[in-house]
Amino acid sequence: MFNRAVFKYYKEINLYNVPLAIFTGIAAGPFYALLIYCSFGIFVGMLAFDYFKKHQYYMFENLGYSKSFLLSRVFVLHVLVAVLFGIILILF
Repeated sequence: MFNRAVFKYYKEINLYNVPLAIFTGIAAGPFYALLIYCSFGIFVGMLAFDYFKKHQYYMFENLGYSKSFLLSRVFVLHVLVAVLFGIILILF
C-alpha cells in the first residue's frame, strides 16, 4: 500500500505543508495547525509540487501511480499522523 514512491511524494508535499501548518500553529494554536496540516495544507502542497516539480510526475506515472492515487495515499497518511498528534495533544 505504501512504498518508497508514495513516501517520496509524501515528503515532497510536506515540504510545503509543514511550514504552513507551523505558521498556523504559531498564529492560531495547535488545533488549527493539525486541521490545516490534515486538510488544506495537502492541497497547497500538491499545488506547489505541481507548479515547481511537475516534471517529476512522469517518474510516478512510469511506476504506475496516478495523481489521484498518490494524493489519496498522502491524505490517508496525513490523517493518521494528525490523529496521532491529536491524541498526544489531548493527553498532554
